[in-house]
Amino acid sequence: MLDALLPAAAIPAAGWAAHATLLYRQLRTERRDPVSGLIDRRTWDRRAQQLLRRGKATALAFIDLDDFKPVNDTFGHRAGDAVLRAIGARLADHLDGWGIATRSGGDEFPVIARVGDSENEVAAFAAGLRDLIGQPVPWPGGPLTVSASIGICRIGDLEHPTLSATTEAADLAMLAAKGGQGRRGRTAATVRARQEAGAPE
Repeated sequence: MLDALLPAAAIPAAGWAAHATLLYRQLRTERRDPVSGLIDRRTWDRRAQQLLRRGKATALAFIDLDDFKPVNDTFGHRAGDAVLRAIGARLADHLDGWGIATRSGGDEFPVIARVGDSENEVAAFAAGLRDLIGQPVPWPGGPLTVSASIGICRIGDLEHPTLSATTEAADLAMLAAKGGQGRRGRTAATVRARQEAGAPE
């Protein structure tokens, strides 16, 4: 009798295991941006705050793609998604172990990382991000290419380096880079503490 019951009991157990695996995969999917494949913004916020609290991040970069709308207009939204997916994969691979990235909005990518604290090291960090983003993406009738305006906040420059203050400073630097002189995608700005410029907190 017991021998007959064991196989029957194994069926619901196997079903629960499959169900648990499905739920785990769904949770993983929910924590990722469906287009870029990067962790979603909520997960990034939580992990970025942890890095800040533990002193394991030295810079926050805010990336805004240039020339992205022409890709969508010329090749269609599937091509635009291919660009976002390629950039997401490149950022994840590039930052593996020393930084994290997410997609915020249509074509913006916040990045927080531990890099050298000197101006040259921060500039090299920005240059590396620009090089990654500028690599062509294969596409029928392509290839697809975009550039980026990048603003960087050195976390040590802020008196109160909360995630919101650091992100805002990097965003302001990105806007300055996008509106600066010269070819788009070339200028990266490093932000000092806002109070040094006389701006209110």
